[in-house]
Amino acid sequence: MAEVNNPMTLRTKEYTQTKQWVSDTERQAIQSVIQSSFANVDSAEYFAKYFDSPGPFQRRLRLYFEGEFIVGYCLLTFTDESASTIIRASAGFYPDYRKGGNTFQFSITESFKCWLRRPWRKLYYADTMLSPAMYRAIAKRTGIIWPHPNRAMPHDLFERFNPAGDVSPATASRCLVSVNRTSKYTADELEAFKASEKAEIQYYQQLNPDFHKGTALFVIIPVHFRQLLVTAFKQFRLQ
Repeated sequence: MAEVNNPMTLRTKEYTQTKQWVSDTERQAIQSVIQSSFANVDSAEYFAKYFDSPGPFQRRLRLYFEGEFIVGYCLLTFTDESASTIIRASAGFYPDYRKGGNTFQFSITESFKCWLRRPWRKLYYADTMLSPAMYRAIAKRTGIIWPHPNRAMPHDLFERFNPAGDVSPATASRCLVSVNRTSKYTADELEAFKASEKAEIQYYQQLNPDFHKGTALFVIIPVHFRQLLVTAFKQFRLQ
């Protein structure tokens, strides 16, 4: 378990499931964050599914603290599926701590660390994103991501990783999925999304206009050497 200071002044702790996992007290605190973050979710069932279920060969978790109080988390799971390794994620924060950059650095670093340990395997992040803000936080910093307005869609990968999903008319690809839960946004926040001029926010809503009704956007991010280079260059340009 590592402990560092977050540039947003939030203290963080990192956990590896195969070495040291969360305490009972931390479990309860994370479930409170889950309850605050998502609608139509039983926090105990959600925690059991994402934090404790068999399947992933590894989990990495970062907790975010204000003082001694847990205000957010970012969980990554790593699962071998056929010839590929699939990364899935879950993140939640109390409303006052929902900043787009909270989870990016942790997620991208852990993804590349996994690739470096087994570079002979194909590695993908392949999971749902519930909101425009979540998509923008990743898309504006990641070199190669699908869906993206400037990149051709790999329809075969969406058929492979999201076979039961729905096709978005905007992409003609199976990049939507009904998850029966939503991020807890207020009416004012939903109106702000509609009025936003940020390209990633607009694009997400074009693909997934029903995100506030329990439909998520399925996103795929390849993790390989070219991704490393393109993402690094994009980060440099953003500075």
